[in-house]
Amino acid sequence: MPVYLRKNMTFTPPSLENIADLDENDFEFIDPDKLKDQVPQPYRLVNKIVDSVVEKAWSFISDIENKKTANLNKIRAPKYDCAVKLQSHEKATALTDSVDGRYVFIGLPNGIVVIDSLTQETVSTWDEEKVDIAHIKCHLIGVQTYLLVTIDEMGIAKLFIFSSEQIFLLKILNEQEPGATKIISTKCESSEEGDYIGIVLENTSSNEIWLELHRLPRDTWLREMETVVAELKALSQQQEEEAAMAAESTEDNSQSPSGSPKPGTPPPLLTLTPGEKPNPKFTPPSLVLKIHPPQPITGSTSSSVMSACQKVDSGEVIGTGQHHIITSTHLEQRDSMFEQQHENMMKYLPAEDKQNEEIMQPTFHFVTSSRLTPVGLEQPSQTGRPTTVIVWWTGESNLRQYSLLKQSKDFDHKADIVWPFCSTITCSTTSSCGIYLAVGLRSGNVVLWDRYLGIEKGVIGVSSEYSIKQVQFLDPSISSEDMTDYPPYKTSSSAWLLIQTSDNSQYVYNTSLNTLVVLYTVNENNEEETVLSTVSGIPELLLVVTKDNSLLLKDVTNGQDVCELILPTSFDLTSPWEPIYSFGGGGQMLYVKGSSSSKDEEGAIIDESSLFVYQLRSFPSLDGYWKRPRNNDIKPVHSTVEQRVNALLKHRIAVQPQRKERLEKRWNMMQQELDIILQCQETAKKRTGFGHAYSYFDQPEENDN
Repeated sequence: MPVYLRKNMTFTPPSLENIADLDENDFEFIDPDKLKDQVPQPYRLVNKIVDSVVEKAWSFISDIENKKTANLNKIRAPKYDCAVKLQSHEKATALTDSVDGRYVFIGLPNGIVVIDSLTQETVSTWDEEKVDIAHIKCHLIGVQTYLLVTIDEMGIAKLFIFSSEQIFLLKILNEQEPGATKIISTKCESSEEGDYIGIVLENTSSNEIWLELHRLPRDTWLREMETVVAELKALSQQQEEEAAMAAESTEDNSQSPSGSPKPGTPPPLLTLTPGEKPNPKFTPPSLVLKIHPPQPITGSTSSSVMSACQKVDSGEVIGTGQHHIITSTHLEQRDSMFEQQHENMMKYLPAEDKQNEEIMQPTFHFVTSSRLTPVGLEQPSQTGRPTTVIVWWTGESNLRQYSLLKQSKDFDHKADIVWPFCSTITCSTTSSCGIYLAVGLRSGNVVLWDRYLGIEKGVIGVSSEYSIKQVQFLDPSISSEDMTDYPPYKTSSSAWLLIQTSDNSQYVYNTSLNTLVVLYTVNENNEEETVLSTVSGIPELLLVVTKDNSLLLKDVTNGQDVCELILPTSFDLTSPWEPIYSFGGGGQMLYVKGSSSSKDEEGAIIDESSLFVYQLRSFPSLDGYWKRPRNNDIKPVHSTVEQRVNALLKHRIAVQPQRKERLEKRWNMMQQELDIILQCQETAKKRTGFGHAYSYFDQPEENDN
């Protein structure tokens, strides 16, 4: 019988005991690129570097091409080049509009001009030689009475009042005496209704800077202004009567109506001579508070440990960290140890440039009282008026709160509250209602505080690479209304916050009553746009300036460009990143200053500037925004229990007819439901009786067996 026999293998693998040890020297590591290219090593390294440079350049070129393609495919906004050139005021240095949109105030190299915002007709002027207005701001303090805050090129801050088509000088805040040290003003801002004003002063010789807060006698100024206007009318009538009598009577020129005041009347504010301009004397402001920048933290100057411990706080509150027990010797030893440990790296540190060191500038906000106000500083009589100022200085991470109601001979007060933050503060803003406070940080976060409740509402993480450049609360009328648990308190999620980072990306956040919700990105990673302000009258639109000196109107709700404003040929914005502009007529007009330069026949450069006006009301692309309904009613906030109870009772009385109607409908429904229940009961009884009868007759008979 044949049997299949497997042939012997030609190669017999060795056993595990006979395997020779592997020598590491037998292996050779070969460069993978060497398999394709046998070029020596230095040239291979050069080849790799060239390839990386080409790849980076190609990616950069691809990004540029993609941006160009996106711009070509983008829907272009309509362009309007219908700017009207004003024949006067071409040397305007500053612009601002009145709050009600009636007038536009123009700062000139020799004074101030007031024009009608719609007709551009000159209403009033204030002239003074060598007064170049660099900054001007308007506040409404009465019925068609305006407070003007100005700073000229010499650093002099002045207050003006405009009423009845007359401009009067109220006060020079930093008036200089001959031969005294020059003190200039770098910033001057007032509260919305003109109750307080803050002025930043700087000593040019010592570079010392501080903030002064003054209380403005607004009500007194209004009464004095009424008296001045009445006296001006009386003087004009007197002059007219004198002129009429002089024309009628040529025989006796000496006869004229006596203008002596009646007995018992107060002395007039105006004492004019023929040909003299009216210059009334007004009540001066009063200094309330003086704030100096925070001093750098240094070692303790106490002579003993006991005295140092006595100066240190108990730690119950957060302070500025000035009082501690660390001596200056200890700090010097720490610095020397650090320099010794990192001696090889110290040479790479930038040298300190003390000459070009940036001077600290303050940012301040006037706010009303809230739950964050310390106990004892609340005054019910000051409801609706600012009672507190919030201050922070450039380069620091602490927010300080000062009371404006403290009565003391010493104007240098300590901060009532110190708010520390985890990063350097870059910007801040408050909402129009004064409830919310937003603080932008260098770390790319925005901290939102609810001042009315006295709690932190949340932290918005915007960017991890760029710092916050600007924060701004949008108008509440563009947001939807929310109904809370209590019907009388119909509120609006007014905290729509516009945030701009250092790379000019723009984001909008909705900080509603519940949580912080990210809405959308208006503009991301665009280094060519800077937000200037919202359009007065159309809060949905933003006025944006681009890198190529173009003005855009952008819709904040969807991030689309609505239209582009073009200046005439050869004209550009005077300063692209801080242009001189102003709205007028409630957003119907836009005033912009343009500049151009040309050369004459001899080659000399000729600079020309003009003031242009855009009639935004005539733009077809804005018709839908003008027709859009808006609710500008301010929702009341009840701060006391009595007001809350009265609001609930008033609401209950208002809905009484609706409640009565619901009760009648319910009673009718209850009658129908009762009939159904009775029918069901009768049916159930019948079924129960039939069941008993059936069970009685169907019982089995008992077995007799």
